[in-house]
Amino acid sequence: MEIISPKYCSEMELPFPVLFNTWKHHAAALRHRIGEFVCGGEAALQSLADELIVIGAKLMDLYTGAYSPAEIGRLVLEQLGRDGCLDLEPFRNWVQTEGGYRILTLPDDSAWVLRLGDEDDRYVHVHPGRWVPHTRRVRANVLKTAVMVLAVASVRSGDPMERTLVNRVRQEYLGLAPFGRDLDGEQGLGEVIDLLRS
Repeated sequence: MEIISPKYCSEMELPFPVLFNTWKHHAAALRHRIGEFVCGGEAALQSLADELIVIGAKLMDLYTGAYSPAEIGRLVLEQLGRDGCLDLEPFRNWVQTEGGYRILTLPDDSAWVLRLGDEDDRYVHVHPGRWVPHTRRVRANVLKTAVMVLAVASVRSGDPMERTLVNRVRQEYLGLAPFGRDLDGEQGLGEVIDLLRS
């Protein structure tokens, strides 16, 4: 499994005033975080499971492209600046004129949904678009399972595609029911594991 270096990485930092939940929406950031927790060994696995609560329990869109979180933020802010919508008031008006959200396309053809975030802090709330290039739709429990299985397999030198390990991780760390026979038939878990380890 290829894990991004767990040392400090400025490419994971979001520029102000961008709000972007990389736990839910950025594959490379998840790889980086898995690496951070793997470095903590067995003792860090429960902490990782606790962090995964921010993923929630719904369907979400996961960006799989080459842009880092910092690059996404920078590119979004550059477009907003060119359009005169970077400051809070113009941004709020720009978003509200289209029913509360706007869509921007970045140079890699990925599309991003922009909403109004916390007006006192990070008010440019960014989400990957649905069914657009470099984005994969994934269920929250599948994503949580993939992240935990990759971390546990790395710490314990196991195979993340082994169904027994997957089910043990789901029960022990996530409180989820076991999967059936085929990991790819289980809402694409095998594909998400492959995506996060490549």
